[in-house]
Amino acid sequence: MSVAQWWPAEVLTHERRGPDVVVFTCRTRRAMPFRAGQHVEIECPYRPWQSSPYSMANAPRLDRVLEFHVRAGSPSGVSAALVQRLKPGDTLRLGAPRGTMVLDPYSRRDLVFVTGGTGLAPAKALIDELSRYNRTRWIHLFRGERDDGSFYDRCAMDRLADRHPWLTIVRTTSDVAEVVSARGPWRDHDFYVSGPRPMLEATLGRLEALRVPATRIQYDALALR
Repeated sequence: MSVAQWWPAEVLTHERRGPDVVVFTCRTRRAMPFRAGQHVEIECPYRPWQSSPYSMANAPRLDRVLEFHVRAGSPSGVSAALVQRLKPGDTLRLGAPRGTMVLDPYSRRDLVFVTGGTGLAPAKALIDELSRYNRTRWIHLFRGERDDGSFYDRCAMDRLADRHPWLTIVRTTSDVAEVVSARGPWRDHDFYVSGPRPMLEATLGRLEALRVPATRIQYDALALR
């Protein structure tokens, strides 16, 4: 990737939300055009010449601030460095935005988000975009985690739901795909699915069984790499 395709960004905040999860914000030096639901490659000073993809957790803002959710993986990977070593004042390099898990500008259907782990990030970005203009569409957010302590960013999401009556949040430590299936029918909804590969594949299988048209399902392809 050439220099022109990188956006330098200064880290503003870095908050641990669990033993292996961090939510951090950064500000790019120049505007980076992107759509809510997309992702970028991130290179940090503690893993030079390495990069990994992460979804923005907010829609574009005039102040150029971006939010990211990261779970530490391999001790030698970029994610571990972002969780354990990154601090305010550090400079990151962000690659060009990519991804197609974005809102359909022509749809007026209600929406269902199904997330697991840091797959919350792109869903939060899409809800952030909707919060700026939505008045008529009902939004259902299903979050599946291993245990109650894994629902990081819970307070921020509850504040969103308090401000917007059209947003309903369902949290479960059971199979989130089964919970979504039981809450149907979903014949007239758009779906956005993001999270670990097993959860994503199980949810896509359930939606196929429910005969939700594939054209109304968007998912985070990062989990399928």
